Amino acid sequence: MGLFSSDNNSHYNAMKLNIEKRFSRGLSVLANYTWSKMIDDFGNSGTTNPFNRRFDYGTSNDDIPHLFHFSAVWQIPQISMRGFGGAILNGWGLTGISTWRSGFPFSVTSGSDNAFSGVGSDRADYVGGNAALDSGRPHGDLIARYFNTDAFVPNAIGTFGNSGKNILRAPRFFGTDVGLLKTNHIRERFSTQFRAEFFNVFNHVNFNGPSANLSSASLGRITSAGDPRILQLALKLQF
Repeated sequence: MGLFSSDNNSHYNAMKLNIEKRFSRGLSVLANYTWSKMIDDFGNSGTTNPFNRRFDYGTSNDDIPHLFHFSAVWQIPQISMRGFGGAILNGWGLTGISTWRSGFPFSVTSGSDNAFSGVGSDRADYVGGNAALDSGRPHGDLIARYFNTDAFVPNAIGTFGNSGKNILRAPRFFGTDVGLLKTNHIRERFSTQFRAEFFNVFNHVNFNGPSANLSSASLGRITSAGDPRILQLALKLQF
């Protein structure tokens, strides 16, 4: 399915594919993939050039070209057992969802108001070379120097910088959440539900974007990451 929408300041194109399958014995799966492109003229912190809004026309801060979800729900089949054994072994369910997406785009800023505009969000000057570095490098290399910092210098006096808006992209994201639940029917109108939820169950490291301000001592370095594996337990009474 294709979708196009626009207004005076932004353009959005997307294509979404869905696949759903219900199997026997209580198992169902759903997968969907979205390709999209979003363009607007909003700067990273307002308008970069107050005299020419078109200067900020480019890839949106929220642009995610590729987004993939895979989810599954398994209502574990009941067994023919009564009493305490049946109460323990029946009523279980398992859910899971995996998400993979592209990283968010970002601009390289100069950290100086060389344009004398009073806005202070000038972009850096691009001096040539490959600005992006291989994202498949070892984690230590990614953290120390995520992009080619030598390709950028402070913008020339009286200019807003010649590097494009959001020309680089932060690390991509991958995560899997799993939930295990158990429902016990105490009486006709009363039941309890126990949930054990594992967020980022594989403890995958998802780095945040690097410092992209030329005046920062940590220029090009990644200094933070998303949440590690988290376990959450809950008990709910339903009536």
